[in-house]
Amino acid sequence: MLVMDSSEEVANLFRLKSELRKELNERINSLTPEEIREESSIVTQKVLQHPKYVKAESVSIYLSFDKEIQTDNIVYDIFEKGKKCYIPRYFQGKPMEMVRLHSYEDYQNLPRNRWNIKQPPKDEARENALETGKLDLILMPGLGFTKDGKRIGRGKGYYDQFLMKCAESLKSYPYTIGLAFKKQMVPDLPTTDEDVNVDEVISP
Repeated sequence: MLVMDSSEEVANLFRLKSELRKELNERINSLTPEEIREESSIVTQKVLQHPKYVKAESVSIYLSFDKEIQTDNIVYDIFEKGKKCYIPRYFQGKPMEMVRLHSYEDYQNLPRNRWNIKQPPKDEARENALETGKLDLILMPGLGFTKDGKRIGRGKGYYDQFLMKCAESLKSYPYTIGLAFKKQMVPDLPTTDEDVNVDEVISP
């Protein structure tokens, strides 16, 4: 992990991350609909068979847009298995929260936000995962991952900040899994103390 002790190092790290995000976005945008469908199917099956998922009573999962591992079948299975489901809700300038999704029908009826991602409205009251005191598993997106769990997101810090809150608020820290296409896997990533690793990455 890089230790930042000067403005020059900070600027260099920012540049490295910016360049890597650009490269990863280009890789992701090159994915064909068939690749997205096939790799999402493989990752979904791996998740559904994973011991941490099987045992989990409460699961946080992102609601995918078109260039992410598709999660709709995982959401469906969460309700089929009788698990509690929590999804991200975030607005510019505010921390991300994980709120309760009550059913697959609830999921289907959600409006889309400015990024074309399904999300509950800002003023809609929903159970907050951090207030329940228990969250067993978090399935996370990202732009890039390494095999040992380093992660780079889109630069907003939503998940890094949320995971820090989990450490402060929950009785036990949830197991975290990143879901990724093959093209999102990289040998290494520039990170700082504010970047939170995932426990595991699932890719095809």
